Amino acid sequence: MKNILEGKKICLRKARENDWASMLENVWSDEEVYQWMLYQPTLTPEDARERCRRSMAFQEDHYAYFVALKETDEAIGLCAIKETAPGHYEESGICIGKKYQGRGYGKEIVSLLLDLAFVELGAVDFRYGYFQDNVKSRKLAEHFGFLYDSTFTLTRPWDGAEKTIDSCLLTRDAYLARPHRQ
Repeated sequence: MKNILEGKKICLRKARENDWASMLENVWSDEEVYQWMLYQPTLTPEDARERCRRSMAFQEDHYAYFVALKETDEAIGLCAIKETAPGHYEESGICIGKKYQGRGYGKEIVSLLLDLAFVELGAVDFRYGYFQDNVKSRKLAEHFGFLYDSTFTLTRPWDGAEKTIDSCLLTRDAYLARPHRQ
């Protein structure tokens, strides 16, 4: 299990106990971020400390990471992938704090996760899903050549909101055929 994946401006690393404050400020309590996520917002320092501890425990045996700026090591987001069947992977959450969006970090995250899945883990394919009304996430999928596969609806557990998800797939052959894969 890789503990750190390094990009040009960010790294994907395992959570640390002191990340709770930056995650609370940048991600967990920001409505503009959690509106696109399935998880419930975290609004207090006490809850953020506990959530950070749960993240640390979960990340021990999962391909789940906090996104940190290489220059400062500040945690600005999170991401994860999971194997759904042998050789078949999917993203299971990607987000970046609002004030860090639009800087290419999303592309770096997806690039690092695709390299992890296809190069390190030998994935056959990789599934990427996004809320149908999340234009930024849809554009990210298009950038990497994901092909639309299906649409489904789910109810977000914490607030009962109905969310329509578009699901896209990238095969190993399509991934390897991409020039520079970024």
